[in-house]
Amino acid sequence: MSAADGPVVFDPADFGPIPRSAELRKWIRKVRRGKADRTFWQQFEDVYLVVFALAMLGATGGNVVRHLNENSASCTKSSCLLVLDYVPLILLPLLVAGMLRILLSVGPVSGSRATGFWLLATPLDRGAVLMPAYRLVIVVAAVLGALFAVVGFAVFGASLWFVVEATMVSTALLVCVACATVWAQQSPRATKWALRIADGFLVLAAIPAVGLAVESRQDAAFSQSDPENVLIGRAYSIGGPSGGLSIQQQRALVIGTLGLVVAVAAVLMTARSLRRLPKPSVVAGGELLAGMAGAAITMDVSLLADVVAGRHWRTVGRLKSRRGRGERVQAIIHREFRRVLRWPRRLIVGAGLLVVPYAVAGTGYDVLVPLAAAFAGFAATRPLMDGLRSVCRSTGLVRALGMDLRDLRVAMAVVPGAFVLLWTTAAAPALGDAPTAFAVAAGILCGVVRQASARPPSYAGPLVASPMGAIPPGLFSQPIRGFDLLLLCLLPVLFDLSPLWRYAIPGAVLAIMFSVRPKTA
Repeated sequence: MSAADGPVVFDPADFGPIPRSAELRKWIRKVRRGKADRTFWQQFEDVYLVVFALAMLGATGGNVVRHLNENSASCTKSSCLLVLDYVPLILLPLLVAGMLRILLSVGPVSGSRATGFWLLATPLDRGAVLMPAYRLVIVVAAVLGALFAVVGFAVFGASLWFVVEATMVSTALLVCVACATVWAQQSPRATKWALRIADGFLVLAAIPAVGLAVESRQDAAFSQSDPENVLIGRAYSIGGPSGGLSIQQQRALVIGTLGLVVAVAAVLMTARSLRRLPKPSVVAGGELLAGMAGAAITMDVSLLADVVAGRHWRTVGRLKSRRGRGERVQAIIHREFRRVLRWPRRLIVGAGLLVVPYAVAGTGYDVLVPLAAAFAGFAATRPLMDGLRSVCRSTGLVRALGMDLRDLRVAMAVVPGAFVLLWTTAAAPALGDAPTAFAVAAGILCGVVRQASARPPSYAGPLVASPMGAIPPGLFSQPIRGFDLLLLCLLPVLFDLSPLWRYAIPGAVLAIMFSVRPKTA
């Protein structure tokens, strides 16, 4: 056997020294700048518009949060104090569960196909190559943790130092969660267990939400029987000695220091394990981000859901097939039922979203409960409509099934409709009465069916000038499809009409929705 038939062994002496990742990025940056065709002032104009828009949005949002904080802080009822007691028990598990699911669906550390082909397959230090993406994940997790903590706690009237303390805890917690997802990315088994832990946090957040709703109802009934029973003061506003730091300031300083130490240690330890990340996982995350960017550009929410679902089924690979039952409509309903059960985690997430109506009901904002329940139910039911969307956007598939598209839409909406019925029944104690629950259920079902059966974005007609360039007019109506019928069904609830109208208007929208034949692509 000749030497050429043996395994290939890399010898730096044959190819020169291996370049460092910093040197490689510096060379790539130099090449890109050499091919740049935009002047500095053109780039500055775009950056200025983005910074100005973010500043205006931050100022407007901060002003709204400040006013809500002042109004909530002036509340002297016991229900207002209950909200602030339960907010950490609800918000923190939701943040952990949401961060785990979002980061694990992306990677979290991701790279493009070119990075995987040209860089990760070479003897370069993989950890150094992936370090910029890892830093971006940590920064995004820290910013989101701080933002949600400030908004979530300040809106309900928490004091300044309590908001600071909650922000430190939330930021450190989400940074540690991001590090945990990077560790889980190194093994498919660890990823599955991390997703199960995320489901557990969803269930954990539902328990205090139900407790808040029940206890607030009891306190409201007690306050009506005894109107003089009010509380003076505000939770977490106990001060310390006037000559030094208060108790809250000392506690915030200690918690902030401990959180910073734990977060920095987790970040440094995780950074040393980046070289163990598998290339297929990194490249798959980059492809998912590219597909999501394309769906966001076209403003097609359904396409965005398809991109995420496609990533999931590619990681699953294949499943055991099962024989169907019945004929025509019965067979389609059975297959839709089996398809939903193939991805049971979506049902768990949908059940976890029951936290939203109970949490809003516990805050005392009863007017917002139907609206919050409708949007939460929409988010819980929309992932179950993949089959209907595939049929409505494939004329050949409709012909192969041998049924009219209107009948197919009715048949494929049976299983999601049963889920909506169960979901609204579970949320009925927070909604209050049966007419409101019917309006919410009808709005959810009409909204998800309309969005799933909508045609692709239309690029026909003249373009419309905008600051972002020329945009086809068909793109503007794409994001609101489904939500328009949802709000239409909720109109009698939002305007506080009689129960008769709460049955009549959503029932009419539901009947028209399933009697009209959808337009094909």
